[in-house]
This record gives sequence, C-alpha cells and structure tokens, in this order.
Amino acid sequence: MKNLITTLLLIFLLTFSSFAQIQGEGHPDFADQDEIDSDPNDFIHPNEGPLEGEGHEIGDHSKCTHDSLNIPEPELLHVDEPYPPTESESEGRVLASASTFRIYPYYGFLAPAYYKTYFQNRLGPAIVSYFEHALKVKYPVSGKLKSPSSFKTICGKTIPSVLKPGVSADFFLMFDSQYDQPASSTASTWVAETYSCYLAAGSKRPLIGKSVLNRAVLKDPGTNVLLHEKNIYMMLHEITHALGFSSSLYKYFLDANGKVRSGHVSKVGSATVLNVSPLTTRLRSYFGCSSLKGAYMENSGSSATAGSHFERRHYPYEAMTSGLIYQQAYSQFTLAVLEGSGWYVPNYSYADPYWLGQGNGCNFLFGTCSPTYFDEWCSGSSRGCTPMGRGGGSCSSDIRSDGCRFVHSNVNYDCENPSAKSYARLPSLQTFGRTANSKCFSGTLSTSSGASKSSFCFKYTCSGSGANTKVLVTIGSKSYTCSRKGSLSVSGYKGYIDCPNPQLFCSTVGAKTCPRGCMGRGSCVNGKCVCNKGYSGKDCAA
Repeated sequence: MKNLITTLLLIFLLTFSSFAQIQGEGHPDFADQDEIDSDPNDFIHPNEGPLEGEGHEIGDHSKCTHDSLNIPEPELLHVDEPYPPTESESEGRVLASASTFRIYPYYGFLAPAYYKTYFQNRLGPAIVSYFEHALKVKYPVSGKLKSPSSFKTICGKTIPSVLKPGVSADFFLMFDSQYDQPASSTASTWVAETYSCYLAAGSKRPLIGKSVLNRAVLKDPGTNVLLHEKNIYMMLHEITHALGFSSSLYKYFLDANGKVRSGHVSKVGSATVLNVSPLTTRLRSYFGCSSLKGAYMENSGSSATAGSHFERRHYPYEAMTSGLIYQQAYSQFTLAVLEGSGWYVPNYSYADPYWLGQGNGCNFLFGTCSPTYFDEWCSGSSRGCTPMGRGGGSCSSDIRSDGCRFVHSNVNYDCENPSAKSYARLPSLQTFGRTANSKCFSGTLSTSSGASKSSFCFKYTCSGSGANTKVLVTIGSKSYTCSRKGSLSVSGYKGYIDCPNPQLFCSTVGAKTCPRGCMGRGSCVNGKCVCNKGYSGKDCAA
C-alpha cells in the first residue's frame, strides 16, 4: 500500500519524581518505536534555574508506545519534474543540472501565538536556510507544487490555501503544534514526529511533509541561545529523515544517472548496511578501513529505529544516530547519505567537523572499544572531556552503544554555557560563554591533594605547525604551554592538567570552524562566521 516515512523524537524522565533534569531527547522514527537514549540534563531554560548537581549522563531507558497513532503513509503525487533523465544525459550532465533546493515552510497550524512567532521568525527560517544552501535538488519541480483539485485534505489537515494555486517549491513542509504534553507525562514524552505524506511519482523524491511538534518539550527558548541550538539540531535530524534518511526510502534511491539502485542495502548480522556512493568511499577514507562494506546502521531498537540511524557504536556523536546526545555534529556522512539517495547534491562545506575514530582503521569499528587502544573510549564513570571537546561529562555507555563507553556531555560542564561556572571546580581559573574561545581540558587540578579527575574550560591558542605545534593554555591570569601530550603542573595548585597532543588538538577540537556553514546566512572567514545583515550569533542562527 503506502510506505510510511516518519520520525518520532522521544524524551523520557530520569525518574518519575524528578523530571527537571533532562539533557537530551531520544527519538524513534515512526511506525515502530525507538527506545530512547536519555541524557539527563536539559539546556537551562531562561525561565528555569540552573540544573542541580552533576546528575548522570545516561538515565534509565523508557519506551513510548505510539504504534497506535494513525499517521498516513506517503502517497505518490504527479508533478512536472525532469525525470527520468534522457538517455543522452551523462552522469556529469545530471549533476550539472542540479538546481537550488526550494523549501516552502507553512506555519498556519502553529499555536499559540508566541510559539508560532518563534517557529515562523527564528527556528523555521534557520532550518530552511540551512537545507536550501546545503543541498541542491537534481529533479526539481517544474512549475507549481500544488494539491490536486480532488484532494480534500493533505497530511490529515485542511489543505493550506497556498497549495491550491500552488507554490514555487520542491518540498512543502507543514509545522503543526497540536500537542502540548509535558515531559512529566508518561503517556506522551515525545518531542516531534515528522514524515513525508507525498513522494514524486517519477523520482520518488519526498515532496510534501508534516512535522508535528510537542511544544511542551520542544520549547520556545526565549533568549537562551543554547536551547535554540538544541532545537536546531532536533529539527535538522527530523527533517533529514523526511528528506530521505529512512530505511523505508532506501529502495527508491537512484544512482548518479537516475536509475533505481539495486544491491545497495544488505544485512551483516543484525545490522543494515547502506552502501551508496559517495558515502562508502568517504567512510573508507575517513576511518582508514578499505574493506568497510558501507555505513552500518543502528542494529537495536524497533524496526523504525534500527536501519534508519547511524550505528552509535561507530558514530557516537553524529546527529543522525538514534537519540539526541548534546554536542552532536551534523557531519559529512549525513550529507553523503542524502547525496546517495540520488535526489540531492550537497555542499559539504555546510557539514559540521567530525573526527571521532578518524584514521583509526577497521579495529575502531569492529574491535574492542577500550581506551587501551583508542582515546575515544573510556572506562569506569569518571569525569572527563567529551570527544567533541566543547565541555565535560561522565564516562558511560547507553542502550545504543553496544556496551562501548565514552564521555557523554553534560550541559552543566559546557564551556559555552555561562551558568556552568556554578558547577566548576576552581571557577576563577576558567572561562565560560558562547564566545569565550575556551575548550575542555581534563585533569585533577585542585587546592588539595588526591582530587578526582574533572573537566575544566580554559582559553587557548594554537601556534606553530607540524611537529612544532603548541597549545598555549590560559589558566586564570597565567599562560602555560603544551608542547606535547602529558601532564601539566600549575603553580599554586595540586594535581595537574592533561596536555593534549598539540597537533591532534589544533586540527580537531581546537580548530576554528564555522558551525553548519553559518546556516547559509553568512560567510566563513578564518574559521568565524561573518553574518549577513539581520543575523547574528556564532552560527548566524539568530
């Protein structure tokens, strides 16, 4: 019959008696639920106080049972599009014909007014700008995208009036905030469900979608920039599923010449492996694993979770793994999946930098996940720096990581969170803030001996190149030089600070980068976003 493409983002409570400390939301794709991965501390809402205590990075896992929701599966819609390509078209000509991706966001179903204002003026435009700049579409709609006169509803809603005459767009996305179920409700703890209602009859590319939002969980952030950033990643994740990153759509993927792919989806044990160009080529080069069969997808959870997300064991901090882990990256691999669909041509400069496991070989993916072999993994439950280096957290595994332990982020130790100073050891030595230019350094620094390992946010500067690369770390009013990996003593204090490998640090965590290519709203100059008029923030998302 029809094929469902849908996504659910779920949140659940650490305990039913204490639900104020939620760090991240897990998300299942629709139809079969995802048992979510919870990270305990949410971003501090502008109307809420700071989160108390360290919490734990991964909480108990709950299931949200939405299998009974009656969401329509996508139908085929006949539109004018340059598909199929003519026999005379070569691969190069198909690529050259890619057009600007036009998205028409519809906010008419959003309420109340303050929430509609947030989506219509802030979140929605930022997301649309990102995708319109990061992607070109190979089979654009010619003329107008409109609803047939015989239609009474679209995506279960009254047909938006603009769809009757039609809009100049390649993808029409409706936002709907009909749900308002607080995170304390055990009956409804999901954040959003996003799905495509209609695919192009020819290319099978998604044309019309709907994102149903739980406004009690996906909140209006007010002036909280970090909460707005979290909302951006949640919606990037959701809409990416609707655009093609879904196991129910893999069978429609096209090759570079517009022919339906075959043999690109396989099973290795319990895992679905997606082998499409250029994704597999990029993965083999990135990991240094020439025998890699493709991208291993999540092998646990419901049928909607498994197969429709990257395997957490392989990509711990990638935004398209199942469940939102704070500080995730929307990487080149996600854009490569969309390119592999045959419907889009990405601009990879809009990908977030990602370096976990880079160059570590096949053993990082399939061998023992031990810190003895790879620094990305950890043991025990000690405090340390996240692999992304933006802040601290605690070592833990989760229900998607196949027992592998890595440092899960905690917003209370985020170097970009000004309120994190309240939870810092030796706060007077540290620097916090969105534009503070500080990164996480681990160590035992303290006023007394025998202190446990912790995380610290220090300003830094990279200098030199190659083997002469150095990291100048500002600790309080003094500066110290890390010329090699090892322990650094600080005058007047007990313990030490861990100096990172300078070359590795300065090319990854410490490199100056422009988040998500400045969202298509500015230019990246020397690793800093110079925003176009009317936009602001380190990512031009405001």
